[in-house]
Amino acid sequence: MSKTTICRGNILAQTIVQVTLPSTVISGTTSDVTITVPGVQPNDFIQAQFDAALVTGISIGNAYSNTANQIVVRLVNSTGASATQTAGTLLVKISTCEDSPIPSNVV
Repeated sequence: MSKTTICRGNILAQTIVQVTLPSTVISGTTSDVTITVPGVQPNDFIQAQFDAALVTGISIGNAYSNTANQIVVRLVNSTGASATQTAGTLLVKISTCEDSPIPSNVV
């Protein structure tokens, strides 16, 4: 796709990959899990979805990339007690913007 004349964070490329979310103990309210995803870059837009039911009280709070080839998935524990999320497949959608980072004047 060629670059447009309007700079609005157009999507240059989009990919969906499957990675393994390791078994994770969440003793507090959140736990960050770092996963290697070859090709992902800082400022890529990341969305993550577990392929099965998460353990009761656990949810995905955020997913992002702050370094090349790695994503961080923040698991949130709303139970107030220690909980363990079992390992499973995580579906990750990676969107790369045409102008990255996205300019601050985007409307």
